[in-house]
Amino acid sequence: MLERALTVLKIAFGLIVYLIKGKYLKLRPIANQPIVSIRQGKLRGISAQLPNGSRYHYFKGVPYAKPPVGDLRFRPPVPLEKFDTPVLDCVVERSDCIQRDLFTNRVVGSEKGLYLNVFTPSIGDESEQRFPVMIYIHGGGFIAGTGSSFFYDPVYFVQEGVVVVTLNYRLGPLGFLSFPSAGISGNAGLKDQLLVFKWVKENISQFGGDPNNVTVFGESAGSISTYLHYLSKNSSQYFNRVICQSGIPSTETFFQTAGDEKARALAKILGYNGSSDAEVLQTLLNAPAEDLIKYQHKVLTPEEKRMGVHFAFMPVIEATESEDSIITETPETIIKSSRSLHKPIIDGCNSGEGILSLFLMNRRVHLGNVDPARFVPIFLKSSKDVDRTELGQQIKRFYFDDKHVNKNTHNELCDVMADNYFITNSVINSEWLAKYQPNVPHYHYRFTFDGQFSLTKKLFNQTHLKGACHGDDVFYMFSPPYLPKLPETSDECSIRRTFVRLWTNFAKYDDPSPDHDKDLQIKWKPISKTNNTSTDFKLECLEIDKVPKMIEDPFPERIKFWRSLLDTHRNNFL
Repeated sequence: MLERALTVLKIAFGLIVYLIKGKYLKLRPIANQPIVSIRQGKLRGISAQLPNGSRYHYFKGVPYAKPPVGDLRFRPPVPLEKFDTPVLDCVVERSDCIQRDLFTNRVVGSEKGLYLNVFTPSIGDESEQRFPVMIYIHGGGFIAGTGSSFFYDPVYFVQEGVVVVTLNYRLGPLGFLSFPSAGISGNAGLKDQLLVFKWVKENISQFGGDPNNVTVFGESAGSISTYLHYLSKNSSQYFNRVICQSGIPSTETFFQTAGDEKARALAKILGYNGSSDAEVLQTLLNAPAEDLIKYQHKVLTPEEKRMGVHFAFMPVIEATESEDSIITETPETIIKSSRSLHKPIIDGCNSGEGILSLFLMNRRVHLGNVDPARFVPIFLKSSKDVDRTELGQQIKRFYFDDKHVNKNTHNELCDVMADNYFITNSVINSEWLAKYQPNVPHYHYRFTFDGQFSLTKKLFNQTHLKGACHGDDVFYMFSPPYLPKLPETSDECSIRRTFVRLWTNFAKYDDPSPDHDKDLQIKWKPISKTNNTSTDFKLECLEIDKVPKMIEDPFPERIKFWRSLLDTHRNNFL
């Protein structure tokens, strides 16, 4: 508890300093501020120093869409055509999208939160060079999160010679209400991200970026979003490659179901007792945004909670293909039926992904003893021939032997939860790409380091558990103001250099470890392709730790176990 409290204090102090600095920048004019002209008008930013002393420029809080309020609520975003001032000051971030804070449960932010931030090594006439562009999509379970540099300051990426764009997108029911019966197709939050891709295509050259060399990357919900854009005809035309960190939606795990019912249930919670879908929609349009966010979790059914569904409003497979639809078929169908995929992809997981689930389960850990069906993952629960109780017992025996599920078996519980939500989904995708997509260069990784930058683990109060926690990888890439100040010779800084170099190499060369990069001490090999009838798949991946190395089939017994369950209960799925 002490370590968690100290981490919270450091973040709180960092936030105070961050806010004071923002107020100072807004109130005190600074000479020679950079100004960039884009189609919507002029932006005034800030010039600052990178860690290596070089100069860079940033523009924060750039509006990219009309505020999605009134009749625009739940709808695809509408591009902003013109700023309402001759020169728009973009020196600090503006509001986050309205959301429920994951740690305090308070409703924070604004419904008018569709902003992006641009960080660039050079603008205007400073350089004839056009830099690769990297667009980062934040995580947060589709209910929380922000693109703010308080969390995702990309100075180490910019230092490697890339332009970075971070963004806000709508969250919870405002971003992911799916109500087809009333004309709401869903995925508004993903469509916000797509509009940012279009904005980058149109405007990023004014910031020194190359609109024809764009990498999209994200973590957790941002990774899931990135992968769906990768599979989307409408989205994929705007970028060249993707990086997916801890979240591949290859199964039902990360998709919303029964959208119409959830919309009706939310309206009922807000006081509507009629039967007209048009009136249900009007109720939701008229409701205060704070109430939609506050009560969203109440639409989950008891069965969904038992199945391990933590978030009610997530992406959906849209019913109709349109000019702004994201995905209208399952990932399985797209990957197995299409030979058109060719863009390179990096994806991977952290070794302790299940620590997140342990945090979300809170005091319900013991329920696995009396109801072992809770150990059955969502991607097996829908199988008609499954005896969920017996299958749950089988899973429990594999991970726990005869041990009771309690505080002494948290490491085992983390393993099963990591496999249920993240690792098995990632391995399934890896095998599909190897079997059905011969033209896709695919690099897989496993992040295993646990060090002083591993703040998520500390916030979850789980530092006694093994592995790299879900979300901790981002602290070894970005530079939030509350990270410990460590010498460049530390393992933490060394891993950050490795991460950033691999990611930016990929953005520049389609290869994270090109032969000419002599600073990297490892050659990251892509996963080998195999015949789609083969049952012999080897997961080749880079283990990112103090000494990076290529490994094969991490956690082999666990991979073998889940493969046998999939072969038994989802015939021909792999």
